[in-house]
Amino acid sequence: MRAFSAALLMLLMVTSVGAIDIEPREGAGMEAKQALEQADSLFTSRTYDSAFAHYTRAAELGRDQADPAAEVEALAQMARISLIQGNVEKGQDLLKQAEARGSESEPLGWSRYLGVRGRFEWQGGDLASARETFQALLRYCDINGLWNRAVDAANMMVIVSETPEQQIEWSKRGIELAEDYEVTAWLGPLWNNLAATYYDTEKYDSALTAYLKAREYHWQHSGEMGKLWADYSVGMAYRKLGEYEKAASWLRPVLAWAERIGDHGAIGQACEDLGEVALATGNNEEGVAYLKRAREQYQKAGYDESWPQVWQHINERLDDVQQ
Repeated sequence: MRAFSAALLMLLMVTSVGAIDIEPREGAGMEAKQALEQADSLFTSRTYDSAFAHYTRAAELGRDQADPAAEVEALAQMARISLIQGNVEKGQDLLKQAEARGSESEPLGWSRYLGVRGRFEWQGGDLASARETFQALLRYCDINGLWNRAVDAANMMVIVSETPEQQIEWSKRGIELAEDYEVTAWLGPLWNNLAATYYDTEKYDSALTAYLKAREYHWQHSGEMGKLWADYSVGMAYRKLGEYEKAASWLRPVLAWAERIGDHGAIGQACEDLGEVALATGNNEEGVAYLKRAREQYQKAGYDESWPQVWQHINERLDDVQQ
């Protein structure tokens, strides 16, 4: 067992990628366009409060300049930030405003609205509706040549699919779209999705191959944390294959990296996997020490409250190995 499922790890790596979707906005008022692009950049960097303020300004400018697409995009993203920050009711109100002001004749605004609506349905547990929305988004973006957003829709279909077979199918479709239309920034998350499905179905050879492909693209396009988790994933896959020396050769640098940036969750995860490597190779004392440190770091990261399944697992594992 492990603290993170591959699917949860996938979400750590891709939740902000949907903001990599700045399309040409011909005819848009320059001020509204600039405010929207600044907001998108802030959203991508996960500085959500600042992004929300810039989206608010973009919505106002879009309304003043009679640019409904910019206004709807901004309102939809304000709703998405509210969802991310747990303000669901506020987000739903903003999403209703985006719907009311939007029109299918305005592709940029309507596609952004659909993408956020699907995320509300997903987070609300209505996966059937989410699938319908993201498939509609994919068709709409394909018709209107919005390739970044088409790939985003395929990526979200992986997340809301019912079966591993469907997840694999949508991962491959997303990869094909991203390659065909040269939307290369999406290839890291998409290969990671595919790897996660293989991992969770215990097809570890296939998972490793896909994680290595994901790493290739994360190192081209992702920020520091995307690169760190990409390296971690390769070590995780090697561990599940029983290739402990190779696993440790990836996981030790990840631990040092996480320590340098002070990320308690990443430190804990690297320690947990290194602990399992040590236990599997007969170094019980070292393994227990790593697992204890993992538990300590998880608590510092707040997982005892925010991620109870991780916290429960590490405590149960320590109880097992110390009996």
